[in-house]
Amino acid sequence: MKREHSRNDTNNYEEVIERLDFLRRMQIWPVKNFLNYKGWLDNFSEQEEKEIASRIIDFFLFFPKQMIIQMLKTVVGYCGEYLKIQFQNWQHDDFLKKCIFSYIPGETLSSTDSGYIFLRYLRDELHIPEKNLLDYNKLLSLVNNSTDSIPIIFIDDFIGSGAQCDKAWNENKIDSGKTLNEIASNSKHIFIYASLIANYIGYNRIKKNCIGLKLYTCHLLNNEYNLFDPNCLCWKKNNELYLKGTELIISKSKKLNIPFSGGASVNDVKGFNEQGLALSFEHGTPDAIPSFFYWCDDNWTPLLRKEYKR
Repeated sequence: MKREHSRNDTNNYEEVIERLDFLRRMQIWPVKNFLNYKGWLDNFSEQEEKEIASRIIDFFLFFPKQMIIQMLKTVVGYCGEYLKIQFQNWQHDDFLKKCIFSYIPGETLSSTDSGYIFLRYLRDELHIPEKNLLDYNKLLSLVNNSTDSIPIIFIDDFIGSGAQCDKAWNENKIDSGKTLNEIASNSKHIFIYASLIANYIGYNRIKKNCIGLKLYTCHLLNNEYNLFDPNCLCWKKNNELYLKGTELIISKSKKLNIPFSGGASVNDVKGFNEQGLALSFEHGTPDAIPSFFYWCDDNWTPLLRKEYKR
């Protein structure tokens, strides 16, 4: 939808509410118990605060399931273009016959990893046979013991700092004592990392550190999506608005005792690694977002639900 701004370049609170209500009616934004934008905006009492907060929430990116599925199909298609070059006579059906799909695990292996969700999406929406969908641990055993050339596609929703992929590729060792990097260097296997969305910080880190891993994404977010960058699209190159907006986030975060860790904490005031992104998926929210979007407190209504530890 086109966004109109007044001469002082601030969003009108009522217009934002009307627009978000429309998105909810169209089922693009979810129901209240998942994304409570009215309750979150009520955290701000003064009119100027409300105007700035309404601009932030208008800038917030939410990806419903139908959009996630479409991006998944698109990024897998990008992988196919690459595999056409690697294999003679590559056909679309080879996704079903030859490819193995898995995921990059979190810092610690967990049954709540979003990778499991995407394996189900691949099965139910892209009709990939279940035998081609492997848990990360089973994948390591397969690639280490097979001499055939296997195309392996890691699926993910979001690349943030790139630390998880860097660790999984260069540090995690399988039973033979090898890393995926070492296996890729000494085998015919083809490894591809396909993510729906990537922050440029993690994207560049993976491109630099994960040699032998091909990388594709539907959307690459640069510094213009970081709320704490003067060039952020949210502030429309208005330096006064940028200063007021970031001060609002910081002052509210101080009152809520949100950590100021320089990006070291996943609950940092600016998000993990100070990424400052404003986005969420229907199935979950990355650590890259500022905590005041999801912080729970007696005097603060969170915008969205997110599991976290104080």
